[in-house]
Amino acid sequence: MKEFAIYEAKTRLSELLSEVERGEQFVITRRGIPVARLVGAAPQATRRSQSSAQRQSVAAALDDLARLRRGTVLDIPLRQAIEKGRD
Repeated sequence: MKEFAIYEAKTRLSELLSEVERGEQFVITRRGIPVARLVGAAPQATRRSQSSAQRQSVAAALDDLARLRRGTVLDIPLRQAIEKGRD
């Protein structure tokens, strides 16, 4: 496990957080003494399942919209419907 002094951890926090998201863990030290450990908030598998669930939810919503749109016919030209909707 890599160790970083507090100052270096502060200056590289974004980079360290990106690595933590990929599963890395770090120890933060003060004068060479470990004071904290930087680890991910949720296991990698949990994050993947959450993003997968979100993708499925979005796909389902798009499918619902496509189903609603099928069979919709305007009785007037599109341009006229747009203008009429602006009133």
